[in-house]
Amino acid sequence: MYELVLRVDAGDEASAEQVERQVTSLYKDLRTFGRYSVARKETPAPEGSMASAGYEIGALVVSGALSAAGLKALSNVLVAYLQRSRARAVKWEFEGNSGEFRALSAKDQSRLVDVVAARIAAGGEPAAGDDANNGDGGDGGAPDRTAGRD
Repeated sequence: MYELVLRVDAGDEASAEQVERQVTSLYKDLRTFGRYSVARKETPAPEGSMASAGYEIGALVVSGALSAAGLKALSNVLVAYLQRSRARAVKWEFEGNSGEFRALSAKDQSRLVDVVAARIAAGGEPAAGDDANNGDGGDGGAPDRTAGRD
């Protein structure tokens, strides 16, 4: 399963509560989109702490069978979110590559799609997971008629 990390950039003046509200809004949008699994990004507890793992403020993890078409649709969700929210940007990370979305950022949409499509085309298995399955037993919703899976 591939993982894409998204971080909301609400600006230096934003409080943790404001960032949390914006992340919650983006989380709901991505869950409504429904193509990929979405979760808060976990962070380990401080060394020597008895606390369990926590969550990184402002960060989400999108996982599943990523595809160029699915990421184009995901990028449309991100741009729509940015256009109606007070977030300045959504930064993304995928296997050492990174970029950011700003409202109407077609260049960064294309970069994300190109990076992930190139990784998938290069073959090989994702770093970890369950055969690139998003947990619903399907392939992310994309028909594959040439393989007889539609």
